[in-house]
Amino acid sequence: MDVSTDSDFIDAVASESGLLTSPSQLADATVLELLEQFYDLKGTLIRIPTEKDETFRLHGLDETYLVKVSSADEDPLIVELQTAIMEHLEQTAPELPVQRLVRSRSGDPQVLLTATDGPFSRVLRVMHFMPGALLANQSASAGQLHSVGASLAHLGLALQGFDHPRADRRLLWDLKHFHRLRPFLAYVDDKQKRILAEQIFNQFDAKVVPLLDTLSTQVVHGDFSPFNVLVDPDKPDYVAGIIDFGDVVRTPVIFDVSVTLANLLGLDPENPWEQALHVMDGFLSIRPLPARELEALIISAKARLLLRALITQWRASQLPQRREYLLSHSKPDWERLALTAAVPAPKLHSTP
Repeated sequence: MDVSTDSDFIDAVASESGLLTSPSQLADATVLELLEQFYDLKGTLIRIPTEKDETFRLHGLDETYLVKVSSADEDPLIVELQTAIMEHLEQTAPELPVQRLVRSRSGDPQVLLTATDGPFSRVLRVMHFMPGALLANQSASAGQLHSVGASLAHLGLALQGFDHPRADRRLLWDLKHFHRLRPFLAYVDDKQKRILAEQIFNQFDAKVVPLLDTLSTQVVHGDFSPFNVLVDPDKPDYVAGIIDFGDVVRTPVIFDVSVTLANLLGLDPENPWEQALHVMDGFLSIRPLPARELEALIISAKARLLLRALITQWRASQLPQRREYLLSHSKPDWERLALTAAVPAPKLHSTP
């Protein structure tokens, strides 16, 4: 799709990313009927709030499952991309603690539902529910954060041979588009926040954009955040589960790492970079990166945190009924960005 301006580009990519829709919901009873029809599964269904698809926890007779139904505004080929990457990992890296798909009665990894309320048919998928605590709710040690980084590196290596016709999808969260998102600044009223955001855009334009065509690129998880990493503090293998492949995309590897780092920046006001650097050390111990990419990574980590704040500000303007709620969630991101910007950026050194 051709877009003439960055503002048009944002609208187009936001729509493709599923951020401009308010999908209708299936009744819980309907979902239960579908599960029995296609999977021979029965149980108690609990809805889990999510951004795009409909997600449920199904407590069956002998096991708990995660159930997902895609939005009628999401192209089924994008869901197929997510399914294909999970199948790829199950076959090529069974040692990785990745969520596993449950096959339907006919042996398929997903079920296409007849379209009734949107442009696309919905996709029904069932997965084995993974136990564990969210990393986001833990106070992880340096060693445990090192393990998180190493797990991300192992996941990336396992995906090097993966490809799919929709791997080059356009996703608003993908940092390879970040330099085109300056129009989001129009939604930032606070002068100091805007100055900070402009500084990060300028750094990205100067240090990252010139490298975009040369950075190591592959299909990645896309959202390896503390909310998609399950851990078990009582086991040596700290990372117990990797979930939610909804943002998989082909992009530079450093942008995948940036997601994890961004979620840890500024959490310790005294040492804003410390937790992120423990993750980075773990990643580099498994997968060294060229020096020029490491400098770009430091900037892209800040850019990812800024992107989250900007998208939240923008969505608050699109959803006035949720404005106060959304802005309250972006406030900590701005505070952490300010803390991070107030200290010198660290120098990364790849492990030989």
